[in-house]
Amino acid sequence: MEPLSVSQVNSFLFCPLKYRFQYIDKVPPPWRPAALIFGSSIHSAVEWFHRERLAGRSPTPEAVARIFDADWFAQNLEPVVFPAKESREILAEKGRELVALYVAETNGNLPKLIEDRFEIDLVDPETGEVFDVRLRGVIDLVEEDGTLVELKTAARTFDVGSLERHFQLSTYALVRLLQTGEIPNLRIDALLKTKVARLERLPTCRTVEDLAWTARLIDAVASAIRSGCFFPNPSWRCGECEFLAHCQKWRGE
Repeated sequence: MEPLSVSQVNSFLFCPLKYRFQYIDKVPPPWRPAALIFGSSIHSAVEWFHRERLAGRSPTPEAVARIFDADWFAQNLEPVVFPAKESREILAEKGRELVALYVAETNGNLPKLIEDRFEIDLVDPETGEVFDVRLRGVIDLVEEDGTLVELKTAARTFDVGSLERHFQLSTYALVRLLQTGEIPNLRIDALLKTKVARLERLPTCRTVEDLAWTARLIDAVASAIRSGCFFPNPSWRCGECEFLAHCQKWRGE
């Protein structure tokens, strides 16, 4: 089995049938959801901002907003579906507002690593069992003290339960534990698309038991993929899924 990415595991957990369409059948999506490309454009602008800072430069909010605009333009060259009360223009304005806010609220401390890529054998940190899974992924930001930061855009704040169960952060913490023997500090930086834009920095933590559970979950997902176990997971996400038409056809197979 090829190395499994964190995004692939997340996709399977959301909907195994969507995973099949995207990664096994490689069905070309007819369109992309606006939320997906919006988050991607925000990430591109923030990544550029931090790389400029590491190079010794001090990019202005206006310069970072221009990076967002360029990426947003490119992302919208393909078909995009926008939810009610949002449009390309509305999200463009909100994106500029969010990246400007991020720049304004970033202190003088430089990041240690940006877009930190990893590939590692999956191991249960409690028992030492080595699973037949090679895991890969990218950590958005690593601060000087080793804190792992995941940047998210969202319509509303993360509640305590969402922070404690956040799969990506758990996986990144597991990776660092396997690499260094220590569990890092974790944080979500949430740029909120509220009427008045907000940036919330939300720390959270994990135990060894939490990360062992995460390792076993990833192994179970890998086993399901190998066995060809793909089924739909109906939820509110179906309405904004680019593979909805394929799912409806699947029902008649």
